[in-house]
Amino acid sequence: MGMIKLIIIVLVIWLSFSLLKKFRKTAAVKKSKNQTSAKMLACSVCKTHIPENEAIIQNGKIYCSKACL
Repeated sequence: MGMIKLIIIVLVIWLSFSLLKKFRKTAAVKKSKNQTSAKMLACSVCKTHIPENEAIIQNGKIYCSKACL
């Protein structure tokens, strides 16, 4: 009986660590997806979609570059 108990304990510990590792990985992936997603805006001139943080906004209009501005 002693050997069976030892095998069961080792399997339970291994399973616990495996599940913990999996949950940490999925949480990290979800966090990185939320950080990388940005609102996309269309240029008023050429209609090219660009991330909001790269857009040039002037007089309420959105531009993708200085050339379109």
